[in-house]
Parts: sequence; C-alpha cells; structure tokens
Amino acid sequence: MSIDNPAITQEFAVASFERSPSGMIAVDEEGRIVAVNREVERLLGYDRRELIGRAVETLVPDRHVKAHPGLRQAFSLNPEARPMGAGRELFAKHRDGHDVPVEIGLSPVVVNGKSYVLSTIVDITERRQFENRLRQTQKLEAIGNLASGIAHEFNNILHGILGYAELIKEAVLDQPEVSADLDVIIDSAARGRDLVTRILLFARKGDPNRKKTRLEPVLREAAQLLRATLPHKIDIRSHIDPATPDVVADNTEIHQVVMNLANNAAHSMGETGGLIDIQAGPILVDEKMAAAYPALRTGMYSCLSVIDTGCGIAPDILERIFEPFFTTKAVGEGTGLGLSMIQQIAKGLGGTVEVHSRVGHGTRFDVYLPVASGVDNHAESAEPTDARRHILYVDDEERLAQLGRRLLEGAGYDVVAHTSSLQALTDFRTRPNRFDLVITDNNMPHMTGLDLIDEIMKIRPDVPVMMVSGIGETVDAATLKSRGVRQVLAKPYSFSDLRAAVSRLIAG
Repeated sequence: MSIDNPAITQEFAVASFERSPSGMIAVDEEGRIVAVNREVERLLGYDRRELIGRAVETLVPDRHVKAHPGLRQAFSLNPEARPMGAGRELFAKHRDGHDVPVEIGLSPVVVNGKSYVLSTIVDITERRQFENRLRQTQKLEAIGNLASGIAHEFNNILHGILGYAELIKEAVLDQPEVSADLDVIIDSAARGRDLVTRILLFARKGDPNRKKTRLEPVLREAAQLLRATLPHKIDIRSHIDPATPDVVADNTEIHQVVMNLANNAAHSMGETGGLIDIQAGPILVDEKMAAAYPALRTGMYSCLSVIDTGCGIAPDILERIFEPFFTTKAVGEGTGLGLSMIQQIAKGLGGTVEVHSRVGHGTRFDVYLPVASGVDNHAESAEPTDARRHILYVDDEERLAQLGRRLLEGAGYDVVAHTSSLQALTDFRTRPNRFDLVITDNNMPHMTGLDLIDEIMKIRPDVPVMMVSGIGETVDAATLKSRGVRQVLAKPYSFSDLRAAVSRLIAG
C-alpha cells in the first residue's frame, strides 16, 4: 500500500515523530535544536519550548560538553545513520541535572534543502539496573563459592586440631597443667569453628534453623532494642501491617537484617538525627515486577522496609554498597560486610533486597521474602530401637579417618575406617549386616558421600547414616533426608558432639 497524497504523507510523518515511543530530537547544522517530541519532554523533564533554539549541548552531561561540538562536526563530515549507544556508556542530562542512561541513534535528513540530524533517544535505565543486579549477583556468587571452598578446607584443619587435642587430653587427665594448655587449644579451635560458621552463612552455605516465622514480633523487638541503643535524636517508628504473611526464616536472620539496616541508617544521619521507619506488609509480585527483578517469582511476598531521612547515597557508591568489605565508614567503624550479608540472607530465603536513594533525600531498603506455605515446624520424633555398636567410618583424609576411628573406639564402639568410598562400599556389600551405623564425609574423589549412601540404601535401606561434612552447604535438609541421611554433623565437631550424635542414632 502506498500513499500518494503529500499532505497525508506529511501528516503521518508528523504523527510518527510526535507519538514515537523513543525520544526524538532534530538538530540543524549549527547544533541548534529545532524539534523535539513529547517523549523527550517526559524523559528529560523539559518543556519543548525551553529547548527549541538552544544548543543540543544543553542535553549533554557537563563532563562531555567541551568535546561534543567536535563529535558533531565529525558526524557532519560523514553523515550516515549509526547507533551510538551499543557497547558504550552514553547519558543525557535531565533538566534537574542528573544523568539518564540512554542509547542514541543518529540519522541525517534533508528538509527543504537544509541538512539536519535526527536523533532517537531510548531510556535504558531499567536495563542498566537489571544488568547491574545481574553482575552483582554473579560477583557475590563467585565470592560465596570461594568462601565456601576456603571454609571447607579450614574445617578439616580445625577438625584435626580439635579431635587430636581431645584425644591427648584424655591421656593426660593426671597432668593439670598440660590439660589446661590443651583446653586453650580446644577453645581456640572451637572459636575458629564459629568463625567458619559465620563465613558459611555469608556464603549462603550455612544451615540456620529456619521455620515458619511471624515478622511482627521480631520487628517490634528489633525496634525496641534500637530505641534503647540509638541516639535520642533519632526517632524510631514502625508500621507493620497485621496482614503481613509469615515467612520461612530464622528469627536471628530477620533480626540481623533490621539491626544492620537501621544502624546504617543511623550512621547516615550523623549528629543531626532524623527518622527511621520500619515497615512490613504483603505485596503481590506480578509478571512485570518479576521481569524487572530476576530474583523474584510471581506470587505473594512479605516486604520488610527500612526507610530513613539521612543524607542519601551517591550514585557511584550506590552501585557498590552490596560488595563485601566495601564501606564508607572510618577505619574501626565498620567492616563492609553488613549489607552484603543482608543480601545473602535475603537470597538464601528466596527473596531479594532493593535500594532506592537520592543524595539529600534519604534511603529506602526493601527486603522481599516469599510467603511461607505448608511448613511443618515440628521435628520428627524417633522411635527407640535396639542398640548397635559396629560403625563404618569414611573420610578421604587418612588422619581424619583415623581420628574418627580412635574417638569412637574410645567411646566403646567397634569401628572400621576407610579413606576410599569405593572401598567402603565394597566392604559394606561383603558384610551388610555387620554395620549398625554409617558415618561418611561427602566431598570425596571417585564417589561422593551422597552417591555412597545411595548405593548403601539399595543394599540395606534400614541402616542409619550420618554425614560429617559441610554437606549442608549445598544440599537442603529435605533432600538429605530423602536420600537416607538421618544426621548431619558439621566439621569441625568436638568429641562430645560426635559421641552424642552417634549415641542418638544407635539408640534409634
């Protein structure tokens, strides 16, 4: 179909220019703006009457204004249509002075014998935000995996120190001074174990006690504590919707999120003080919102918000606030782990954290947590069975395998230790009815502990199995239980921890 009527053609051209979803600006050979459409007005905050006749550099960020006339001249020497934003950081200057990320396309046009440049401008703010969130997610995932790997190796080292120190202590009970020195070693190893636990929680690899949790009492308790600890110039308020749904979380995690966000808010206010508002309520994540925030799925969420009237966060800092160890606080005032741990907690709960801030206008953190449904908070009770005393112990590190054997033999059990899961499986197949308990590490060559358990369950599904590892790092409790694991004992564990766990399993 073609339109031969010039008047209609011109009318279509004007309508297309004005109603285009992209911003459109026409500039003459001298660099003056001669036409803009309504999308430019919306995108950059100007009335078109303010722009007509002004230099196009009005819309160029200050740092690029000097170089821009040269770029215009270079285009006029080679006037061909070209995209300008692909792979480059381009910005337009909003009327209020802030930068708007854009993609720009340039096309030369001739009207009534005069040359013009027609620029199309596309706002890519949401795309940039999505890309930044994706990069941050990938960066934190890599750091989490690194932390998890380091923690696993460190756990094995601590496990050896703790176990052998306890063995020696049993042999020198008649030497109080030596026993006291060993207590220091044992205590130091236990402190190291606690540190590893915190690292794993940061890396989303820990095993917190998560259950169906009401947010209201936890948030009110946090608000009361904040009122008692923060300066009197800071007003703490809370607005918690009674309809806020329950979430699956550890109370300590929620408490940590609120306290960290509130303390950061207090720091942003300084000595002048201000307002911190703690809010919670239900929110429905629809398809549009889920598309904008890849960590969320469609459905009901509880939204926990901490809003302050502080100094706000500059854009260059806002991009980095969730990076581990990044902080704007003075030395000794913060480690830079608070916000990164909050983000990891939210992700571990199936949610995410969003932040909105402008310099001089305060900050708002929104923590989205999926609603709990069908969660059973009651631990499964065990029925007592006959006592058993023969144990198969598997760990690929020789010293740890022998340590486990010696600890358990000292408690009166008959123990067969293997450093190869394949050899352990062969032994079990040869005499499946001999063993009353299987204890295995997971991270082993050739066959993981879980794979070993799968094979053992095929032979004798009634035998109890304990995992001594950082297995809780990557496999959820329901999966472990379905595969036959009745107990997980995280390394490094103490002699008393091992003895108590074995005793419970032996007793059923």
